[in-house]
Amino acid sequence: MTVHLKNGRPISQEAIAALQRGLGHQISDSVAQFLRAYDGAEPDANIFSKDSNVGVNGFIPAAEIAHERGRIENAGKKVYPIAWAEGGNYILIDEDNDGAVIFWDHEDPSKLARLANDLDEFLVLMEPLDPRMLNYVLNK
Repeated sequence: MTVHLKNGRPISQEAIAALQRGLGHQISDSVAQFLRAYDGAEPDANIFSKDSNVGVNGFIPAAEIAHERGRIENAGKKVYPIAWAEGGNYILIDEDNDGAVIFWDHEDPSKLARLANDLDEFLVLMEPLDPRMLNYVLNK
């Protein structure tokens, strides 16, 4: 992971078990490991898609994931959000596809774009946003 995360806090196995009960299914090992160390973390300015200059605003705390899932249209039964992306969008985990990471665009909720095979691979995709590009992205 090349993007610095701040304000994340470790959670207990009991909190992970509560999340799984709330979702009604198990979560991927990569997600559980991430939550154990970085629950609710906020990344520095970043992008994960150079094509669209989209980044992660924050990782959703485990206690809020089941509630946030209710805001997502057209997601499968074992799909849940892990992060808020820019523009009111979400980064999702699809447990029916071995924990694949998906981008959900609120403007076209039927179009789910696969970003990575798992959360670990997605975290590697996140890159710090070059400060020179910040004005370009904000004014786009």
